[in-house]
Amino acid sequence: MRKYLNTSANTDGMIYDAICFAAEKYNLSQSAIFKDLIMMMLSRACAGRITGRLTEYQNHSPERWETLYYSLDDEQNEIFSAARQRYKISISKLAYVAFLFFWKDLIRKYEEFFKKEKCNEDFNSYDRHVKNNQEFIENFKKRLEIIQLE
Repeated sequence: MRKYLNTSANTDGMIYDAICFAAEKYNLSQSAIFKDLIMMMLSRACAGRITGRLTEYQNHSPERWETLYYSLDDEQNEIFSAARQRYKISISKLAYVAFLFFWKDLIRKYEEFFKKEKCNEDFNSYDRHVKNNQEFIENFKKRLEIIQLE
């Protein structure tokens, strides 16, 4: 029998809204989408262990914070814990970075998997958000050696 750890992450309101939209559209739980986003990030980050004090998280101040609840089985818990140690940032921060880099990729993956029509979600505000955080994005692209498929 699998054991699950119930936990939460403080997320940017924009991420929370996007996850809620996708959960409704694709009939998935918010928890599943959040974990898929993190796993996509971890599969495309190629950096080795990172040391030193890192303070990027303090630079991100959204207009609102939302609490997203999710559950992890033992294997997922091990993966998420190792990622926190390896990259020296919280799961909330990894989710934010994953959102900036991979949100459109995840939506395309869901569209293909669930054979849904093209997402009619307005990506204009997302694109503006990414553009406004370009310096932050470049820092993480270098630091985590993120592979983008474009």
